[in-house]
Parts: sequence; structure tokens; C-alpha cells
Amino acid sequence: MKTLSWRVAAAGAPFAVRPCGACGADAKFASTGLFRVNAQKKLVDVWLVYRCATCGSVWNSAVISRGSAKAVSKGRLERFLANDPDLALACALDASLLRRNGARRGPVEFVVEGERYAGRDACRVDITCEDALGLTVAHVLRRKLEVSRRELEQLVDAGRVSLADGGDVRTAKLGSQCTVILHADDGC
Repeated sequence: MKTLSWRVAAAGAPFAVRPCGACGADAKFASTGLFRVNAQKKLVDVWLVYRCATCGSVWNSAVISRGSAKAVSKGRLERFLANDPDLALACALDASLLRRNGARRGPVEFVVEGERYAGRDACRVDITCEDALGLTVAHVLRRKLEVSRRELEQLVDAGRVSLADGGDVRTAKLGSQCTVILHADDGC
């Protein structure tokens, strides 16, 4: 049985949805990828800066609030000061960080890297995902196999697509890794 490896990654920072003081309602805030850092004596504050997609007003999402300067490594502090894009993306993807700041994460745009499944032969697909994107396995499969929700359900019902651990393909959440089995098409 052939084995394919797929890697799922965020294509960019998702919107944060929260009330906008200027708009007067819930609005989408886009991450600027910039950090604001304030250090006074032994305490450090770090915010990720967002802008309202509608009116352009600024919102600072607290990443570290009144943290001990000793608790933040020098390397990490330098990454905040340099506006490290990978660190900014990781903070924008952190749903619990957004929740603590009174916002919720919008849908995550993602890409699935790896060889496309083409054929009727049985195949094992190892899927890895480094970030918690909140996706279902079905969403990833639909994207990579280029099938509709209905077509994927038909494949699952016919026994052509299953999870190696026996879980339900339609409802399983994508964790750091999972294995999907694409069963051979017997011509029926």
C-alpha cells in the first residue's frame, strides 16, 4: 500500500472577531503582524496589534500582561521586538489567547501540502498539522481530494475512506497527526 504524507498549515492569520468601539458592533480585526512591547523595571507587556477591517481602528491583543522580565527569555523578547512573522502567526492562531482578550478566532485559511491522491489503488495518508487550526479531517480531505461534502459522505458510506483509528471521518477533529486510509475502488 502506497503512503502519502500531507502537511496542513495556515495560509495566513485568521481574523479576530470582537466588538469594535468605532463601528459599534462585532467586527473583523486583521492582525498587522506587529507587536507592541513595553518594559518597565521588572515587568513586561506585549501586545499583538490588530486593525478593524471596516473602520481601521486599532486593537491591541495582550500576549503577555505584566509578566516578569525574568520569565520571558531573551530570545523570545528579541522575536517580539523584531516582529517575528512566525511568532505573530502563532499568536493570531491561538484561540485561547484570543478568548482571554474577549475575541474569537475567525475561520482559518489553510493549505494542504503533499502529493495528490490520483488513482484507484489503496493508499495510506499520514496527515500532520503543527498548529491547532480547529479543522475537521473531512474539511482537509475535501480540499485535497477536490470533492464536495456530499461526494465525501458517499465515499465514507461506501467504505472507500476511513480513519486508521476507526473514528468517524465526518466528525473527527484534525489533531497534530492522523492517518486516513483510502481503500481501493473495486469497480462497483
